[in-house]
Amino acid sequence: MKKLLLTINLLMVFFSSYAQINPEDKLGAWYEIGSNHRVSEKTSIDVYTQLWLYEVSDNFNFFLIKTGYNYHFNRKLTASIYLGYSDFDGNINISSPHTYESRITEQITFKHKLSKISLDHRFRMEHRFFRKHDSKPKVARLRYRIGTKFNLNKTLFARLTNELLLTPKLSNTPENRLYTGLGINISKSSNIQLGYMNRNTSNKENLHRVQVGLFFKTDLRKKKKNS
Repeated sequence: MKKLLLTINLLMVFFSSYAQINPEDKLGAWYEIGSNHRVSEKTSIDVYTQLWLYEVSDNFNFFLIKTGYNYHFNRKLTASIYLGYSDFDGNINISSPHTYESRITEQITFKHKLSKISLDHRFRMEHRFFRKHDSKPKVARLRYRIGTKFNLNKTLFARLTNELLLTPKLSNTPENRLYTGLGINISKSSNIQLGYMNRNTSNKENLHRVQVGLFFKTDLRKKKKNS
């Protein structure tokens, strides 16, 4: 009898250790740091990093680092080009071989007001070069995001965005990312954003993610004028 109970316990431990975790059942997290450095009246440089976790503080999913050059036609219209590198673990359950990516992004952003509501539009074309353990696929992805920002007072603001992402070579079903968050102005040039993102992937996964971001700006034009 003791041997039978021991065998049952060992089997339960074995199967529980290999139980499949569904990423839809986990509250994951996206952590990001973004910066913009104004070089002249028409140009600026962006530096951006992002870390995704399948759970709030554990289970690596994705890491991205990129830098970009922006040309500001005016206050409303900006064209950008980015170079990025990412590391991706596509399995929440096991430590599978990672996928590495080099990315080139072309981007247009446009801002305007509709009545008293400020709107911003972001159009992206991404050229993605993957390096898997057994192949090196190349794909292009189209992205469109619309967003708005409401100032609640001098310190707090609300941010709302929705983005569609489509990779025609892989799927005809677009991914949708809906984000809402609260921002805290630390100073005139920096803020923290705390929010929630609902991500519906092209594989029909419905993911829930906490998003925490730190964003800041520098203006090198001031130093040039004072020197």
